[in-house]
Amino acid sequence: MELKDIVSVSGVQGLHKIIGRNKTGLIVETIGTGKKFATTLQQRVSVLADIAMFTDEGETKLWEVLKNLKALEESGKHIPAANADNDAVKTYMEAVLPAYDRERVYTSDMKKLFTWYGIIKDLLDWEKLGQESDETEGETATGDKPAEKNVSKSAAPKKVKTSTPKPTGGVKAKTTTPRKMGS
Repeated sequence: MELKDIVSVSGVQGLHKIIGRNKTGLIVETIGTGKKFATTLQQRVSVLADIAMFTDEGETKLWEVLKNLKALEESGKHIPAANADNDAVKTYMEAVLPAYDRERVYTSDMKKLFTWYGIIKDLLDWEKLGQESDETEGETATGDKPAEKNVSKSAAPKKVKTSTPKPTGGVKAKTTTPRKMGS
């Protein structure tokens, strides 16, 4: 599985795999439970491949942060739990991404990142992680832009034009021509 196939939906816990589309949004399956549901136009859907974390120098893509998390975990450092002390979470985040912006990256964001990593660490294709963004960024040696993958279009719901029906006011009145009396 790749990050472009995984979304976070506002108001719904966990991460979700995109399995289809409908007129008003996406059809997703919750990772872990397998529960399927359709998103609505009112819900904010964030594709993980499009997410970045604020740093002092700008932004760092989520795939880079996830690779750093994996390397730290493989070195023996355990990731703090969602209910861990805020100081422990901040200390661990400094090891993951030393230049993260301390004013714009909140502790709740860090805890969400660690939770997301726990959900997807066994599902991600780590060899492909980051390659899809390398293909779409920059230019080739000939100066041509590479063929872009439709990451955002494949995951974002299409906007559908809808027309609101004209109000009929309930029962339609029957119009008649007036009759002359006495004829």
